[in-house]
Amino acid sequence: MPTERFYNLPKEKKEIIIKAARDEFIQVPFEKVSINRIIKHAGISRGSFYTYFEDKHDLLAYIFEDAGENFQFAWESNAKKNHGDLWKTIDSFVEDSILYDDGSMLQLVKNIVDSVQMYGVTNHLCHNITPGQFCMLKVMHESIDKSDFKDQSIETFGMLISTIFFEMGKGLEWYYAHPEDKEKIKEVFRKKLDFLQYGIRKQNLK
Repeated sequence: MPTERFYNLPKEKKEIIIKAARDEFIQVPFEKVSINRIIKHAGISRGSFYTYFEDKHDLLAYIFEDAGENFQFAWESNAKKNHGDLWKTIDSFVEDSILYDDGSMLQLVKNIVDSVQMYGVTNHLCHNITPGQFCMLKVMHESIDKSDFKDQSIETFGMLISTIFFEMGKGLEWYYAHPEDKEKIKEVFRKKLDFLQYGIRKQNLK
């Protein structure tokens, strides 16, 4: 996470740095993110960047947490509207993202999908989970009705969410490049949700 020096920067300067970073994360895959492009657009030196953040993983973790409050509100609202049904919650979450978002949801989903840190969080592989990241996963877990889940643990839920959001992120990426494919994207995504919910095998097989 950011150093104390970053937090002590004037608000306007912090916003300029984070905007430059968000723009970079939106435009290219995570592995192609360039610190040089970020510092150029932010108007800071490379040396200054490394006094604020350890690396681009550290920067992405901060951006994710910064956006997390909006994400958490959207998730809880959809979960409540759908009475805790995970599949309907995800479906309406995607619908809202496609119909009403200005692009910020794509950024957020890309952060989730591409972040190595978030993969570690949702799959319980990461040993340095921040309180904000764990809190978000816990809120998502507790807002869902798991009465018909074979395994109701937060560990299994995290793995399921990681899989769902990978598909969701890729679908949204395609939508923003090809908005004419909106209905087909939703159809494909819902079919993949069916695979996760019901499996591929015939129900009468044992």
